[in-house]
Amino acid sequence: MRSPLILAGLLLPALVACESVDSSDVLTSGMYADLTAQTEGDGTRATATLRVGGGTSNTFVRLGVDDQLTVNLGETTLEMEEVSLGELYSYIADFDSSDAGSTFNFAFNRVVDEGAPSSTATLPEPFTLVGPQPAEVFSRTTQDISVNWENSNMGDPMEVRVSGDCILDASLAVAQDSGSFLIEAGTLESFDGTVDQACDATISVYRRRPGTLDVGFGEGGLVYGSQLRTVKIRLEPPWGGATRTV
Repeated sequence: MRSPLILAGLLLPALVACESVDSSDVLTSGMYADLTAQTEGDGTRATATLRVGGGTSNTFVRLGVDDQLTVNLGETTLEMEEVSLGELYSYIADFDSSDAGSTFNFAFNRVVDEGAPSSTATLPEPFTLVGPQPAEVFSRTTQDISVNWENSNMGDPMEVRVSGDCILDASLAVAQDSGSFLIEAGTLESFDGTVDQACDATISVYRRRPGTLDVGFGEGGLVYGSQLRTVKIRLEPPWGGATRTV
C-alpha cells in the first residue's frame, strides 16, 4: 500500500504551472477538497488535497501554523503529514487496517473559521485482479485487452486507468461491475499518433465508494473510499499472432 508514488493521482497537474497559497489567506468557504482513503489490500493511505478555484485548479493550499488536517479510524486519530512536488501540496496518513467497511473521518481544524470537521470515507469490498497476467504482451492497435477481477457485482462504481511512457493516460469508466472490462484495440493512443512505439504500461482498477463531504468546503470537492489493484503489461507495435508473454 505504501507506494512511493504518493502523489500519483496528482502528477498530471504538476506537469503544468502550479502555484500555492497559504491557508491563512483563504477561508474554508473558498476551498475545494479532494479526500481519499485508499487501500491496495495491505493497509490504507488517507490523502487530502485542498485547492483554490475548484477541482481543476492548479492553485494548491499549503497549511499554515494555525491549521491542521487529521483523520480518524476508530480509536486512532492521526495528524496528516505534508508532502509536496514543487508547489503541489498534499497531506497523508497511513493506517494498518484495510478492512472493508472501515470509515475514515477527515477533519480540517482551523482558528480563522469553523473549518470542515466532518468528512467521511468508507472502504468498499476488496477484489482480486486475475487478468491480464503480469508482463503479458499486447499490440495496443490490433488487440483487445481483457481486464478481469473476482468478487464483482458489489454495487460500487469501478474505473480502469492505463498509463505508460508511450501512450496518453486513459481513464475508462466501467458501466457495470460484472468482473470483466474490455479495452478495445486502438483505445490507447500514443503521444504523437505513431504506432511503432513500445513500453511497459500499468493497468489500475479502482472500486470507489463516494463518501460525505463537510459542507464547510464552500467550493465543494470529492471524498471516497477506494480499493485499488494494479498489473503491469507490455505494449508493442502491431504484430501477428496471439497474445505473448515475456
